[in-house]
Parts: sequence; C-alpha cells; structure tokens
Amino acid sequence: MKSFILAIPTGIPSVVMLLVVCFFTFHPNPLGIYALKVFPYAEEVGHFILYFITALVFITDYAKSRLPHHSKINQEIAFSASTAVLALMMEIGIMWRTNGFFEMSNVVAATLGAAAAFLFYHFWLLHPLRHYLYHSIQHHWRYQHRRKKRK
Repeated sequence: MKSFILAIPTGIPSVVMLLVVCFFTFHPNPLGIYALKVFPYAEEVGHFILYFITALVFITDYAKSRLPHHSKINQEIAFSASTAVLALMMEIGIMWRTNGFFEMSNVVAATLGAAAAFLFYHFWLLHPLRHYLYHSIQHHWRYQHRRKKRK
C-alpha cells in the first residue's frame, strides 16, 4: 500500500501528460472529427495507446529521478496501477459530466495499455534507457566526485 500512495506523478513530463489525458478525455471533439468510424474498436485502441503512453511517461519520469540508482519494480507497478485508476476516474468523470453510461471496455483497454507499458519498459526499455540517461548525466558537475581520477 505504501508504494501505491507514493505513485503520484510529480515531474514536469508527468504533469504535462496528465493535462493531455484530461484534454483528450473531457473535450467533446479533441481532433475535430465528428462521427468518423475508422474501424469497429477504434475508441478502445485509442484508449490503449493513450494510457500506454501515459504509463510509460510516468515510469520513465520516475526512473530518471532515481538515477544513478535502479528504479524499483514495485514503484513501476504502482505507476501502472495508478494509470489504470486514472482511466477509471476519467470514465466516471465522463459519465458524471455527460449523464451518459459507463463503458467498461474503455477502462479494460486503458488497463491493458498500462500493463503493456510496464512490460515494455521493464523487459525491453529499462537498460537501454538507463544507459542512455546515465551517460548523459554522468559528466554533470554533481557527479564529478564519483569519477575515478587518473594519476
């Protein structure tokens, strides 16, 4: 429970991503397209992609703040779970705002997107991203004392 309470995104990329999610959720027509049916489950695919990106931004923002140490897996899971809870809250907000009905398929698609983001980050992106970010800050003045001095 402690790790879930601490899974509040506080970095600038996370806050910007929260604003993007709120815009896409509560704007009546965010892309300016009225009643365009691309394929049968286009809305669910959109939720999957939006919350996949949101969870990935939350997790990478946390991982960047943890450098030069490794990020903790329970925190990564907590960020994915908080993204799924965010999807549930947004769907309840839409239901309350429009007096409409609750679409569980959107919440399931968003939850699958958050879970896929965790799996994608943890099994594929963790070490390349850490290597890239660590070597970009390695020469920062704050880390000069960690270098081995050659004689």
